[in-house]
Amino acid sequence: MVSSLLEQLSADLEVLSEHVRAGLDEFGTLYGYLEGGRGGRTYLLHAPYEEALAVLRALNGLAFRGRILLALDPSPLSPTLEGLPLTGPTRAPLAHLLQRTRPDRLLLAFPGEGLGQSFPGAKETAEGWLPLDAEGEPLAFHVEAPTGLLYREVRAYGPWESPPLSLDLPISPGPYWGSVGLALGIPTYGVGLVNLRASLEALFSLW
Repeated sequence: MVSSLLEQLSADLEVLSEHVRAGLDEFGTLYGYLEGGRGGRTYLLHAPYEEALAVLRALNGLAFRGRILLALDPSPLSPTLEGLPLTGPTRAPLAHLLQRTRPDRLLLAFPGEGLGQSFPGAKETAEGWLPLDAEGEPLAFHVEAPTGLLYREVRAYGPWESPPLSLDLPISPGPYWGSVGLALGIPTYGVGLVNLRASLEALFSLW
């Protein structure tokens, strides 16, 4: 499974490289730089790899200032040595990319609609996602990235909250992995995959 996923990522990298400066990092994250108008800042738009087509469609022709670093994360598709599937993105690939690129803002594409600006904290146990103070230990996995890199993932994520924005967008619970960005001091918001284009337009009109 790992080799076939890496082959797919490599093929997509070739296609993406025909249009933008692109690469594949140690964790198998596929990334590309989209250049906007003069001025503005660098925004990292992080999305699960399986949502690549929807995200690329939303970005096509989008007007913005600055630079978007699009990161397509394959970690939810990566196998674990424990033989259990992952239910969403993992910490290490995103933290690695943020530490290396240091964007001005982090946008996380997540299931839902509108803006995600907070998350109460939770852990994933054998019974599912529960509050951090619930009984039971969080699941711990050894994840094998598409590149063959092995890393440990503990499914416990702390609470996070970002300042509200003056936008007429629905407010949804933010994605659990937003705590990864705020732990590094990077302003972080979730952006729902439902009507993603409209949400991105609203955000970039503000910034």
